[in-house]
Amino acid sequence: MSSLAVVSTGRMNPARMRKAKAVEELVEYLKRYKYFMVAGITGLPSSVVKGSRDLLRQKDSVLKVVKNTLFLIALRQAGRYSDEFKQALRGQNAVVFTNSNPFEVLIFLDKQKIMRPARPGDVATSEIVVPAGNTGIPPGPAISLFNKLNIPMRVQEGSIWIAKDTVVAKPGDTISPELADLLSKLGMKPIESKLNVKLIFIDGRMVKPEDVELSPQLYIDRIKSAHSQAFNLSVNAALPLPEVMSILVAKAYREALSVAVEAGIPDKEVLPYAISKAVAEAQALYNLLKSKNPNI
Repeated sequence: MSSLAVVSTGRMNPARMRKAKAVEELVEYLKRYKYFMVAGITGLPSSVVKGSRDLLRQKDSVLKVVKNTLFLIALRQAGRYSDEFKQALRGQNAVVFTNSNPFEVLIFLDKQKIMRPARPGDVATSEIVVPAGNTGIPPGPAISLFNKLNIPMRVQEGSIWIAKDTVVAKPGDTISPELADLLSKLGMKPIESKLNVKLIFIDGRMVKPEDVELSPQLYIDRIKSAHSQAFNLSVNAALPLPEVMSILVAKAYREALSVAVEAGIPDKEVLPYAISKAVAEAQALYNLLKSKNPNI
């Protein structure tokens, strides 16, 4: 056990007191909330972390930025420690504490878009379009920036106007320093950011997000496919289920009718089909004979 847990706070210097208090707070969260998720925030702007924190409040969840060593101590004191956390707790991290289904929380976060300004080296997460109109940027050095990025523009009323909507980056493109500069001048926030959830603690075990499929639509499609396959199997196996009885009866009727027509059974329901079949066969025979002897 760490010395933070056994040394009286009265003997601690201010730094150690702050660490002990932080551990105590984390232990309280670990006891209060049933689930938690470790999320990487290395490289994420503080605005994205704050935006995620605000969104999570809607799910009665709490996001805390943690120091890795202190969180490991808290995990031990709360009886939730595992060696897997040593691997996950690298770089800067935050922990999401929740009593809601953590997968629902993840899906909720995925549906929310937290946008931030572009930085040189960023990869575009979607198509970036600079809109036509007045940029409010005065003419001068900025003109060369527009020209370098092949953005059609004109100077009007003392500012630079973009002549038409222009795509400046497609998904997967790397943002250049010039483009990042221009997008910043235009006040655009085109990069979608979110927490990088590394590990989920649920029902006493750790789960990685990549090991589970979080798309509800995929499960819906799988259920529809399973229902369709089960339905077809029931029909082909002639299982007397309420859902398939009407189709089985109709199928049996068609098959019986087909057998009766082939056998030429003089039944009132069969005769119209038998006559039509006989007429078609006679017509086919006539056409064959006529092709061999046009005088027929």
